[in-house]
Amino acid sequence: MSHVSNVELTVTDLDALQQAVEQTDGLTFCEGQRTYKWYGKWMNDFHGSSAAVDNGFDASDFGKSEHAIKVEGAEYEIGVVKNPNGDGYRLLYDNYASGRKIAKRYGDGLETIKNSYAERVAVKQLQRKGYRVSTRVNAQGRRQVIGVKS
Repeated sequence: MSHVSNVELTVTDLDALQQAVEQTDGLTFCEGQRTYKWYGKWMNDFHGSSAAVDNGFDASDFGKSEHAIKVEGAEYEIGVVKNPNGDGYRLLYDNYASGRKIAKRYGDGLETIKNSYAERVAVKQLQRKGYRVSTRVNAQGRRQVIGVKS
């Protein structure tokens, strides 16, 4: 079975993505790795809003990437691939079999990775604008970025 999912995130800052990955337990950013591990054959058995093939990605390119993210304890990897619309990169991964470990650990839409990436981008933007930046966990258990004008 092949269930290659498109993660709803446009990555425009690869440095922020790399930092986010390195700060997330169990992940390793593999810069320049031109392939990512997945089932290996498109079976035309997964469609819908999260299916990569229904979001402009060509199934013949599954497994090809600009960079990859290794996931500790999972056979499959996350591919960092060029967005078909030309705007940055997207994350693709096979969410079937071994890929279920990825979704279970980081969320079906890889929310953990998306949130960490968003935090890194926000910190960088605030610092560029001259803010002193800190992060904290709020009462609901969510991380917050706090910027104070220097």
